[in-house]
Parts: sequence; structure tokens; C-alpha cells
Amino acid sequence: MDLNLLIERMDVATYHSLRESLERGKWPDGQTLSSEQKSLVMEALIRFGHQHLPEDQRVGYLPQPDCSSAPADLIPMRDEDGRL
Repeated sequence: MDLNLLIERMDVATYHSLRESLERGKWPDGQTLSSEQKSLVMEALIRFGHQHLPEDQRVGYLPQPDCSSAPADLIPMRDEDGRL
């Protein structure tokens, strides 16, 4: 079956199960995920999130600070030559 079709048919419970398996490095039955399985699960989680989840709930989301309210040391400043 095509990965895109699987992701379209995936439900949220499956997403959470795959995410937990990736975090633990083991399937629910206790078997270890291989490197290839980890890569495929990560790809499926990213694709599912992009298609079905709000941005702030996706894998790897980091909130961006509002420049006006962020502490000055949180935002990298460039010097006169454009270097950080």
C-alpha cells in the first residue's frame, strides 16, 4: 500500500501509538524498532501532522517569540558586518 494512502487513512489514535513507539524505540508488543522502521515512522508522523494537525501540535514545532515581547537575549542580534 502507498504511504500517502496510509497516512490519509490514519486516525489520531494510530498517530499517538506510532509517536509513543518512536519515543520508546519499541513497538507496543516490546519489539525494538529497526533504524529503517524509525525513519518510516518519523516520516509518517511528520506527513500526518502536516496534513491533519494544527501547526502547534506537529512534530518539531517550536513557538516563535514575538519580537516586541521577547527578552533581548532570546533574539540573536547581528553586528555591523551582518554576523551573529
